[in-house]
Amino acid sequence: MGSNLPSSWMGFHVVGFVLTAMLLQQQLFVLADVETESKKGKALPTCHPADFHYTYTDCDDAGVRWRVQVPEPDHCKGGAPDAPVRAVDCGFSCDKGEYLDKDNTQQCKKCPAGTYSLGGGERFEDWTTLPEGFITVSDEHDDWYMETNCDNQSMWEPRGNYIKSPGSICSSKLVYSANLKKAGSVMFTYSIATSETMLHVEVHNDQCEAMSGGEGSRWPEATGEGQWETVKIDLKSGLNIISWKSIGISLSSTKPPPPILIKTVEIMGLSYTSECTKCRPGTFAKDQGSFECTQCSANTFSKDGASQCTNCDASTLYSHPGATECTKREPCSKNDYYMTHTACNEKNQTTKTYKWIEPRICRVDISGAAQLPANGQVEACPPCNPGMSIFNHTTCNFCPTNQFSDGTAVCQPCPPSTAPVYGMDFKWWNQMPPNMDSSCLSWSGSGCSENKGWVLAGDSIHSSLGQADDAYLILQLSVEGFDGEEGFVDGKAIELGELSFVFSLECTADCGLFLLEERGPENKSPVIETWEKSQEKQEYRLAITKNGPRTFTWAFQKADMDQGYDDTPSNIYRTDMAKIYSIKLTNTMNGGAAMCKKCPKGSNQKGCIPCEPGMYIANNTENTCTKCPENTYLRANNAYGRESCIPCGPNLYSNKEKTKCHSTCHIHSNTKHFQLTKLAGYHTLQTGASFTAKGSRFYHSFNFTLCGDDKAAAACVSNVSTYSQDADDYSPPVKSLVCQSTLIPSPNGPSETISAQPMSLGDTLLGITTDKSLGNLNATIFKPDVDDVPDLHFYFHSGSVTQACPKGRSTVIYLRCDPGEKGNGTFKLPESCPAGTCDGCTFHILWRTQYGCAVCTPNDYTEIKEQCNKNGKQKIHYVWKTPKMCMFGEKLPKETIGRCPVIPWWAQIPMYAQIAIAVFVGCVGLMIAMVVYFWKRNRKLEYKYQKLVAGASGELPAAETCAITEGEEEDDVIFEDGKKKGMSLFSKFKSKPIDMDMDKNGLLLSDDDEFQETIELSPTHKQPLTNI
Repeated sequence: MGSNLPSSWMGFHVVGFVLTAMLLQQQLFVLADVETESKKGKALPTCHPADFHYTYTDCDDAGVRWRVQVPEPDHCKGGAPDAPVRAVDCGFSCDKGEYLDKDNTQQCKKCPAGTYSLGGGERFEDWTTLPEGFITVSDEHDDWYMETNCDNQSMWEPRGNYIKSPGSICSSKLVYSANLKKAGSVMFTYSIATSETMLHVEVHNDQCEAMSGGEGSRWPEATGEGQWETVKIDLKSGLNIISWKSIGISLSSTKPPPPILIKTVEIMGLSYTSECTKCRPGTFAKDQGSFECTQCSANTFSKDGASQCTNCDASTLYSHPGATECTKREPCSKNDYYMTHTACNEKNQTTKTYKWIEPRICRVDISGAAQLPANGQVEACPPCNPGMSIFNHTTCNFCPTNQFSDGTAVCQPCPPSTAPVYGMDFKWWNQMPPNMDSSCLSWSGSGCSENKGWVLAGDSIHSSLGQADDAYLILQLSVEGFDGEEGFVDGKAIELGELSFVFSLECTADCGLFLLEERGPENKSPVIETWEKSQEKQEYRLAITKNGPRTFTWAFQKADMDQGYDDTPSNIYRTDMAKIYSIKLTNTMNGGAAMCKKCPKGSNQKGCIPCEPGMYIANNTENTCTKCPENTYLRANNAYGRESCIPCGPNLYSNKEKTKCHSTCHIHSNTKHFQLTKLAGYHTLQTGASFTAKGSRFYHSFNFTLCGDDKAAAACVSNVSTYSQDADDYSPPVKSLVCQSTLIPSPNGPSETISAQPMSLGDTLLGITTDKSLGNLNATIFKPDVDDVPDLHFYFHSGSVTQACPKGRSTVIYLRCDPGEKGNGTFKLPESCPAGTCDGCTFHILWRTQYGCAVCTPNDYTEIKEQCNKNGKQKIHYVWKTPKMCMFGEKLPKETIGRCPVIPWWAQIPMYAQIAIAVFVGCVGLMIAMVVYFWKRNRKLEYKYQKLVAGASGELPAAETCAITEGEEEDDVIFEDGKKKGMSLFSKFKSKPIDMDMDKNGLLLSDDDEFQETIELSPTHKQPLTNI
């Protein structure tokens, strides 16, 4: 297609443009000559016409350019090139399958056979080396919870059919600059196994400015293991700098995030294509004007630029699809075929048969080659799997609703007052179960000889043989959900069901079997468990704790993806396989029933009437429905026995339906009352930023609900789909009591911040207590500020299991009393684990708040009394005990004035005086006691003496008796000293008789007064008593 000049360009305008073009051409010659001579250091020959080729000048402000002739570099100098000719306008481009013939006609022509063209575009799909125009940049990732050494080796790496990111938390960029002459687009096909790696695609102009409105920023979602998706971004005319940035974010310190794979990149909007691109080896373009090349089929091959594929000699050679050469066929062996069974016929019979592994790449016409064994004898088909029954004598299907079978008999209705127990139990593999499917996925796109990924083998099902080494062999099992409600017992998630299977791996290389679980659009097939290399026959069990529809996937790969693949996938490990002997899934909503269970009272002929929410089936003859006690919840519908009612955790209360436990925001612990109503609702915590060498940063955001309505829940969203502009990529928010998401700020402002990787960290509150442990969870990361004031611990758990967290994820929130905090307080994450977790599974958050203090009571303040004044009154005021660790509740009583208490008179005497008085009184008491003692002793003696005198008959008793009667002691008698003239006053007082009859001389009288005798003992007459 030519170009005619408008009339406005006539005259001096034309002359001006021609002169400008000639000057530019001359400058190109001079620069080329100077550069060439400086490099060669010697003179070059003069250029001849054949040494020149055409090129276009840059476009001027008016969109005009010129075609000029320049010599080949380092070949010649000078010469006489053709005069410049005005070229096609800068906005001109050819259609797909065409190129611009700028050497001659400057018109678009169709590409010859064996080549292709995108017209005004370019496609990159050969990643043997890094294509021209692409660069890779390592971006060191300054992570705060994991020490990582990011160096220049952390770059995108070409791997033949795709280019691969580093596969680590080190950030790396793949950059391409496209100078578009008109509006166009970039379209690329990528694969991301999990959301632990994110891909950020940005488009900037020549001023490093992002496209307005966020159109040039995309966050493509994870595709899932072995899946490919395509993204298209519109581009504006001019320079467009396109970057693909990998960001690895993994909470696991042992397993790196998976890499990003990009298979094709297509740029549209280029000015023109001056030549067509040759088809790469293994492909061909049959017709002229092709815009893409077609892959060669099996047993053919091609070199680059082929218009057709060449057939291999079928008798001696073979090739896989997309081959660049043929391979020699070796003699067949027993490893080239496998045994299987035919489908059951109308007589319920099957036949053992043998089949070649397809495609067959061996020869049977060579001496010593193995031959395909003959078919076996007809034999009876094995029974159907439990819960299934044979229909039309050929196919096993699940029993209809409310019917059951053990697999050997036809389905029968459940008896009255019973209900079917649904499940899936596969141990016979003569047919693919109705809710299972298999497929084959290949990284190269040509590694699957057939779409069937797994093969039935009677007593087992095994991965398909003969597929290329880069193939993923997929087996999937779908289930609608499980019977029962989610919950926890003693800190452990309730098992709603169980997946168990028996398997083995027979490998000669580093094969791998992956178990994945997909629960919806927000869950891109996370890997639950992985087995590598050969494995003996074994059983694996997985507890199901989350309800809802899901798909379990077994993916087998013969070789490690990191080994890399050529354009033609290898077939070295074609006989390696994974074998599954049985699969069992219990307590499902769909499937088949192998038995029926008793129903509660109220059932009918057609099935069971379930108990109302919060009621269990009592173990009695009538199976009556009984309501669970208060503050317990039922872990499953139609649960049997009182033990089905699970007590709520500490400080939790059951809802009306008895289906879950929640907190009322009023906590009682160790006689303390905590009122947390101000903390109801959800709260947000954001970690510190992590910066890269280029200034990129991201955060972790926590949303959580502490207490309140049992239906309240926080939510973490993924708005990546908003920026992917694909409605099918929409991911619903993750609703949980505690959840986490990753925030990536956008250079275009906060309104375009990316939220990705939402996950639940606790969908059930297990309990609230000051204890440092609850079940398997411990709260020992944060030490209390005051020893005798422990934190209030909130224990959360999520039963979603992953390969990194086989027991699910948990969160412990430490509510700490801090009266100095304002508002709702502040949050803190562990210093040793700033991301909130040290193992990726258990998270710890400290919350300092005034509402974490117990409600004040009279025990929290003390009374202080001042001294009494002269009026007998005193002031009484109250102060808080220090440190004050309570808030709200009781207030300090107001200051009062009271009367002083009346003090006894003795209490007013000084202490020293009290001591002196006490000593004096003690001495007086002692003296009185002595007087009484001696008085009583003298009286006794006087009595005995008078008795002695009164009893004498004129004579005194003999000396040997001394008038002492038996039983008396001599010491009790005291004789008066004769030298004394008389008794003292005190002695007389002691000797005076009391209450006795005496005569005038003081002698005692007898009772009858019949006889009186007086004996006078004069002290003046001293003589011995024996002489009287």
